[in-house]
Amino acid sequence: MTIMRTIVLALMLCAGVGVLAQEAAGERQTKAIAVLKSDVDIQQKIDACRELAVVGSVEAVPALAALLGDEKLSGVARFALVQVGGDAADDALRAALGNLKGNPLVGVIDSLGLRRDSKAVGALTGLLKDADAAVAQAAARALGAVGTEDAAKGLSAVLSGAEGANQMAVCEGLFRCAEAASGKGQADKAIAIYDSVRALPKMPHQVRTAAWRGAILTRKNDGLPLLIEAARSPEWGLVLASARIALDAEAGVVKLLADEIGKMAPDRQVLFAGVLGQRHDAAALPALLSLAKAGDKTVGPASVPARVAAIKAAGEIGDGDVAATLIELLKDSEANVAQAAAACLAGVRGAGVEDSVIKALATADPVLRPKLLGVVAQRRMTAAMPVLTQMMDGQDEALRLPAIATYGELAGIVDLPGLLSRLERNTNANEIGAIEKALAAICGSAEDPNACVAKLVESMGKASPEAKPALLRTLRLAGGANALKAIRAAVDDGNKEVRTAAVRVISEWKSPDVAPVLLELAKSAQEPVDRILALRGYLGMATQRETAPDAKLAICREAAPLVQRAEEKRLLLGAISGLGNPQALGLIVPFLDDAGVKQETTLAILAVAEKRAKKQAVAETKAALEKVMQSAPADEAKKRAEKLLTLLAAEQ
Repeated sequence: MTIMRTIVLALMLCAGVGVLAQEAAGERQTKAIAVLKSDVDIQQKIDACRELAVVGSVEAVPALAALLGDEKLSGVARFALVQVGGDAADDALRAALGNLKGNPLVGVIDSLGLRRDSKAVGALTGLLKDADAAVAQAAARALGAVGTEDAAKGLSAVLSGAEGANQMAVCEGLFRCAEAASGKGQADKAIAIYDSVRALPKMPHQVRTAAWRGAILTRKNDGLPLLIEAARSPEWGLVLASARIALDAEAGVVKLLADEIGKMAPDRQVLFAGVLGQRHDAAALPALLSLAKAGDKTVGPASVPARVAAIKAAGEIGDGDVAATLIELLKDSEANVAQAAAACLAGVRGAGVEDSVIKALATADPVLRPKLLGVVAQRRMTAAMPVLTQMMDGQDEALRLPAIATYGELAGIVDLPGLLSRLERNTNANEIGAIEKALAAICGSAEDPNACVAKLVESMGKASPEAKPALLRTLRLAGGANALKAIRAAVDDGNKEVRTAAVRVISEWKSPDVAPVLLELAKSAQEPVDRILALRGYLGMATQRETAPDAKLAICREAAPLVQRAEEKRLLLGAISGLGNPQALGLIVPFLDDAGVKQETTLAILAVAEKRAKKQAVAETKAALEKVMQSAPADEAKKRAEKLLTLLAAEQ
């Protein structure tokens, strides 16, 4: 079979299928029409209308039109008529206008609007004054949907006399006609409609502002003077509308608003500064920067919000040219203005901004430089590191400290030697504290903590006694075996403050590898304070989740002989209570004879006995509970002990 014969046969087959489909659709339509003309129930007629919406033709129009006055079937019949379409459907809908009332009439009007039937304009115009408000409003909306010049004339004729909801519907229709005219390139007709609505007194706010919007935007550049007129209006609602319109207006609006903003009251300056910022047009920058620097001096503090708004708007536009003004404003006497300038400077885009900041930072201005440090940190300006280094070596401590802090926020591990050299030779407590924070920032974010530890350990051998505690605390932050080893070595330092700092750092260590070191120090440290710190740190290991239960029990057993003070006894009691192992009860039963911790000891014994696994250490638990019974008064604790002894007896 040739390709041509194949194509011919395929076309014949498709044609045959099409004929069959048409015949089937015709049969379905005939059946549906018959249903509409019969006395079947309403649901069957609804289904028939839906069927005709799919397969109906001009032949179905009379049967559907006959249902337009039926309250229950009018809606579905209109739906089918709209789908059938064509002149016959439109004729049927128009013909029904003179025969219907109420909801069926409103529905037919809506359908004519949906069909944009220009032939219905005359009849719809006549319904604009119908006594039924729903009919009049539907007619107004339908005329707007038709959108022809005649439809607009019909609506305009009744506009001045319409009231309330009817007036709103007429305006809605007119605005739709204006949009249709604009779409056809008939701007003059659209403008005439908008101006006619604007001219009417006492119009609802939303209608009035919509008319102004249409009148301005349709005129394009010629509408910009009208926008300025609205911005000057005593009616605040119109002022707000003009600001919204300005966001969509032609580019020329930026220059007009820039020329106008300096003449406005502060509240309007705030509004339109925001508009200019959102327009992102650099042409507005001179006016915004002028407002930011001066504001309206005639109103004093009231101008501050306007100045702040101008600063924010300038930042949104973003340009390197704003940097100089923003830097100058950092020194402004109004705190809100200075803060806004700093925030804007931290985020403003544009080439040259960072160069301007670094240049200003290198000046000798004592007010400006500390504020610029915050900007440097927020912008992550690593290019400022050389200037920061100079500032850290300056004579002014009030400037050195924030410079060190900023340096620490920007520095990496390669910058550690510079900070460490400053720390090693330092005896100033404030400066040591600032350097320590900078070191902590670097080591806390380092990818290789061991590299930090190596440099810190090296520095320990060179540092002054005043600086060593800061290094020890930084070593703890870095962590690891090498750091712990270095801190342990510092316990033997000849300086008492260094030794105490080392013990304190070790006692705050969290990883399990510190336990042997703490135990050793708790037993052998020369100073009582050091022994107490080490013992408390050691007992603290028994309360950490990371420590295994067997290790916790071992810690309690090792620590018990060293415990003397009430504070340490309470730590041991807390550790054993949390452990819940009755094998540790013998360590704390003697504390029942100590009046200072007797109550805590009683509660700890009861807690362990209650947590004890069944048949575990029965003898030890019984002995401890009997001791509680002997020493406890007739209170709740004694009742708990008695109950637990009864349970123990049942296990034996």
